Amino acid sequence: MNITPLAFESFGVRSMCSFIETDVKILVDPGTSLGAKRFGLPPWKTEFDALHDTRRKLQEHARIADVVTVSHYHFDHFTPFSLGRFLDSSPRFAEEIYWDKRLFIKNPELNINKSQMKRAKDFLGNVKDVNRDITYSDGLSVDIGDTRLEFSDALPHGPGGSRLGFLVALTVKYKGECVMHASDVQGPIFDGTKDFILDVGPDLLILSGPPIYLLGFALSKEDIDNAKRNLIELTQEIPKVVVDHHLLRDLRCFDFLESVREETGNEVLVASEIMGLEPNLLEAHRKEFYLEK
Repeated sequence: MNITPLAFESFGVRSMCSFIETDVKILVDPGTSLGAKRFGLPPWKTEFDALHDTRRKLQEHARIADVVTVSHYHFDHFTPFSLGRFLDSSPRFAEEIYWDKRLFIKNPELNINKSQMKRAKDFLGNVKDVNRDITYSDGLSVDIGDTRLEFSDALPHGPGGSRLGFLVALTVKYKGECVMHASDVQGPIFDGTKDFILDVGPDLLILSGPPIYLLGFALSKEDIDNAKRNLIELTQEIPKVVVDHHLLRDLRCFDFLESVREETGNEVLVASEIMGLEPNLLEAHRKEFYLEK
């Protein structure tokens, strides 16, 4: 099983887009984006360079993908059929991604908040013009060739009861290997999400770390502490864990990850390190770009 991270915070953008190749080519969460405002500032030129580079890689892999999955309807996890400066999106890019693919998407009507429901409705209204092979994935298991795709029931976007809604995690099993891609579980903060991951027991787990930059705003210290405890428990049981996305929007992420590593002998990486690359945090450095100009 070959895993290729395409767009993550460790590549300088907001995303968890990945390409998983077995006897089936799977494009997971096909979106890339920039935070429109951070520290009260818009993205710096270097961030737009990263956005365009990850968009190019995403589109290249979309052309050869057999399957496309969408975990939820935040714009950093799918590409809409509209122009978006901070998404580098367009109708042409969207059509290229979804045309002639087996498309597995989160149920747009169940376990979903109002903003995601609206985005899902707009998305479905457009994607049905280019693709009729659309399956709602919540709780589904399906075999394609020698590959098994297992989708979780709806999991909370971070803590239980989160106003940000729900998502569906994807597990891919192939020839004795097991990989889980768990977008936006944020740690996981929710104990039920941790228990679900441990029940599956993947060899490799790719997940979003807690958004420590929101401490004191959207999240409490209790949320962050719980996310850390759960992540430590996961890393003690799972041989290789990739932690990225929300966590890497704050430069304190490396201290956070080091404190997790101290509790286990297993691998804890960020996505760029799978490719042998140093993390390239851009949003977290945005204020510095403006100070140095």
